[in-house]
Amino acid sequence: MGKGTAEEPYLLPWDVLVSAQRVYNPREGLDELPGWASHFDGKPIEITGYVAFPFMAGSADECLLMLNQWDGCCIGLPPTPYDAVEVHLREQVDTRGGMLNHGTLRGTLKIDPYVINGWLVGLYVLEDAGFAESGRAGQMPAHEAR
Repeated sequence: MGKGTAEEPYLLPWDVLVSAQRVYNPREGLDELPGWASHFDGKPIEITGYVAFPFMAGSADECLLMLNQWDGCCIGLPPTPYDAVEVHLREQVDTRGGMLNHGTLRGTLKIDPYVINGWLVGLYVLEDAGFAESGRAGQMPAHEAR
């Protein structure tokens, strides 16, 4: 399942990320992250899921990677903090040729709980990320798409 290096990142399955909901829920007073969190925090990972870019953007340097397909409105299930990863891409990606809907991303995982008034809003961030493979042929950085 990977070595946790840039060349061989950990291949992180969604069930590991989702399992945090059993022990971490600030609203219910469960405020200790699972034991595995410290192992993966700050390490290179690779994870595959559904991708959503900001609407109406010709290019983007961020997206949301999710376990379940969701279009931001009415198709699929809205993500929870346990089954979504906020992604900061290392390069702008051209989104004009159609939206990427599925992909594998590599980057550095940060376990960074975002809590507002006891409600967990976000938990996972993937920094310095890039696409390892994608569900749309021809995905390329925005500066190369011109």
